Amino acid sequence: DLVVALTSGGPGGSAWLPSNFMYEYTFKRNEMAVGSASAIIMLMTISAIIVPYLYSELKEKAR
Repeated sequence: DLVVALTSGGPGGSAWLPSNFMYEYTFKRNEMAVGSASAIIMLMTISAIIVPYLYSELKEKAR
């Protein structure tokens, strides 16, 4: 991610983001269950924000 690339992880790993957590556990630590669970949580969180937004935007354009 851009934040980690710019800060080199920050002091003490303070720049860890959910995507970094998912990548670390899935591919480096080989814990597929933890990585896939965090990916699903990220997907549900983003969907909870985007779906209502798209619904309201597309509803207004149909009028």
